[in-house]
Amino acid sequence: MAIAPDGPISTGLRQLRHDLLNPVNVLMGACGALTGSNLDDSQRAWVRMIESATRRVQGIIDDLESYRHQPAMDGQARLADLCSIAAARVGKPFDRARLVDAVERVAGRGRLRVLLVDDSPDLATLVRTYLKDTGWDLDIVETGERAVAQATSERYDVVLMDIDLPGLDGATAAHAIRAADLAHGASPTPIIAMTAFDPDTSSPSVRQPDTSSDADVVHIDDPEIAPLVPLFLEHRKTEVGMYRAALADGEFARIQSAAHKMKGTGRGYGLDVISRIGGELEVAAHEKDVPLMTRLIDELDGYLQRVRISM
Repeated sequence: MAIAPDGPISTGLRQLRHDLLNPVNVLMGACGALTGSNLDDSQRAWVRMIESATRRVQGIIDDLESYRHQPAMDGQARLADLCSIAAARVGKPFDRARLVDAVERVAGRGRLRVLLVDDSPDLATLVRTYLKDTGWDLDIVETGERAVAQATSERYDVVLMDIDLPGLDGATAAHAIRAADLAHGASPTPIIAMTAFDPDTSSPSVRQPDTSSDADVVHIDDPEIAPLVPLFLEHRKTEVGMYRAALADGEFARIQSAAHKMKGTGRGYGLDVISRIGGELEVAAHEKDVPLMTRLIDELDGYLQRVRISM
């Protein structure tokens, strides 16, 4: 079904819409012709996938004018997109019990193959430690592109998908994995959305840095996690320099992405203060609040210099 380039739209967008419609209409016509031909089940599944993707592009073209007035899709929108096809969601930070329970709810018990998709080495280390005694086979990839290649070439019982990935984001990677399952006639691979986005966090809180000495001594009860904490803290100390340089260069998106990861991993290592600072810094970077970012980076630096770990 062709769509006509009409409606209230600027000249430049009208030309773009026209240029997009031509190949889209060709694709729809080709899908219709192929559907009526002699195809095997696998070929028919591929045609359905192409037709579904083409209709999605048609919807974008129909709503093209609205994109001129909208910012780029932010984390909340990408999270909603990922959760629309995910079998479950695990909010970061999570503990061992919550992670194992989420996996078993969607994939069952027994020997499982798990694919973790996350570009944070600290989070990957944490998950590997949490799952060490389960007997499950865990593979880890850092990008959405590698996730799609891995999940479509090998069979996994569950995919743990982070939303905030470099390049191909988690939502887009999940859609690609689901489309490949459909094309091959396979049952959908359960996907668990992992995110540190907090829907209740809309603005940074106005507060003074925590200088209490009680907050400077952290006791780690978990004997498997405790040895990992010093290296985690060293990584955060290295990041302080990155935050300062990024702030000086106005690279707010870089700060937001790194702070998002820090928010999602700090509490998993027993460091609630780091998760809290990460959450506030993420929001401040999103709002381009330079004075607040400066204060939070200074607070993080001071805390990292003072904190002591008790095991």
